[in-house]
Amino acid sequence: MMMTYKGAKDSGGSDTEITVLGEFTDPGVLGERFVGKTIPMRTTIRLESADRVVMELYFTPPGEAEMIADRVVLTRK
Repeated sequence: MMMTYKGAKDSGGSDTEITVLGEFTDPGVLGERFVGKTIPMRTTIRLESADRVVMELYFTPPGEAEMIADRVVLTRK
């Protein structure tokens, strides 16, 4: 599976939050009815502090509302 991201110039976000739009061809992650379909996705990276970063991945299946697919919290010890 390959996910691709393309961004318009200056569309990355702010100094503390980055938003990247992309898409992937679903191999069945979202269920049988979406296999082979192009699924828009959005990734956000929030730099909450020098010791905490939150990354979230959202999918928007055709005809469905955007849904969170993954959330990772990175903390420095």
